[in-house]
Amino acid sequence: MMLSQFDTTQLRPQDRYDYWQDVVCNTFVPLRCKVDNTRDFSATLETRELANVKVVSISASPQRVERGKDHRYSAADEFILVSLAQRGRACIHQDNREVNLAAGEFCLYDTRKPYQLSFTEHFQQTVIRIPYRTLVDRTGLLDNLTALRFSNQHPFGRLAFDFFMGVAALPAEQSSLVQNKIAEQSLDLLGMAISPYLTEKKSASLSRATLLHRIKQHIGKHLDSPDLTLTQVSQHFDISSRYMNQLFNDEQTTFGRFVLMSRLESCAFRLRQAHYDHLTVSGIAYRFGFLDMAYFSRVFKARFGMTARELRAASRQHSTQA
Repeated sequence: MMLSQFDTTQLRPQDRYDYWQDVVCNTFVPLRCKVDNTRDFSATLETRELANVKVVSISASPQRVERGKDHRYSAADEFILVSLAQRGRACIHQDNREVNLAAGEFCLYDTRKPYQLSFTEHFQQTVIRIPYRTLVDRTGLLDNLTALRFSNQHPFGRLAFDFFMGVAALPAEQSSLVQNKIAEQSLDLLGMAISPYLTEKKSASLSRATLLHRIKQHIGKHLDSPDLTLTQVSQHFDISSRYMNQLFNDEQTTFGRFVLMSRLESCAFRLRQAHYDHLTVSGIAYRFGFLDMAYFSRVFKARFGMTARELRAASRQHSTQA
C-alpha cells in the first residue's frame, strides 16, 4: 500500500499556501483553494492507495475549495469523492444542492462537475476518492445523491463510516491481495450505505442501466480480443450499434473510449503490482488488446502523464519508500 504524507508546518509560513495548493490538486483533481490568512495557515495530508481507491486524511485550517467550469476536465479526473467529517463543520455545494456536515456525517460529490467546499473552522476529515465508473457500475447513476447528507446514525452508514476510519489508520505494510479485498469491501459497504437513498427509476431507465452493466461486464472479460468492436458487441446483445452508443452516451462517453480506458486501466493496474514484474510492458499491452506498441505508448502517456515503464518504476519506488 502506497503511503504519502504532507505537512505544511515544516515550511516557512509564506510558502505554505502555494505548497498546499499543489498538494491538494495532485491528490484529487485540479481545483482552487482560497485562504483568508496565509501566514497562520497550517495543514497535514496523508494518502493511502488501495488498488484504485485512495483514502486521504486531512487536518487543516479554514479554507474554501472550488472546482469551477474553468478547470481542466478530462477522463483522467472522473471520480466520486466521499467526504467524511470528523471535526469541524463543512459545507458542500453541487448540483444546486448544499449540505452542511458535522462530525459523523458524510456526503458524495462528483469531480466531473463544478463544486464548492467551505470550512469555516479548523477541520479534520477523511476523503475517499473512487473512480466514477467503478462506483456507478455498482450503484447506477449518482446524479441525485451528490451534496446530500448521510449519517453514521443509520446502521449501514455507521458500517461504512467506521470501516473507512479504520482503513485510514491501517499501516502501510499490506499485500496487494489484502489491498484489493479492502478496496472491494469499501465499495460494497458504501453501496449499501447509499442504496436506501437511490431514487427509484422508471422501468425503462432501469432496463437501460442493467443492459449497460451487462455490456461492461462482457467488455471486461474480452479486453484481450481484437474483435471487441462496437458491431461485434452490439450483435452479441442483439441490439443496434446506434442503441449501444446511446447507452454509453448516458454516461458522457462512447463505446470506443470506454474500451480504451478499460484496457489502459487494466494495463496500469498490472504495471503497479510487483506480482507482474515477470511480464514485459509489451506483454501486458498485448494481453489487453494493444497490437500496436507505438499507439499504446502514445495513449498510455496521454492517460497517465508518463510512460508505462515510468509508471512501473515510480510504483516500485513508492513501495520501497513505504
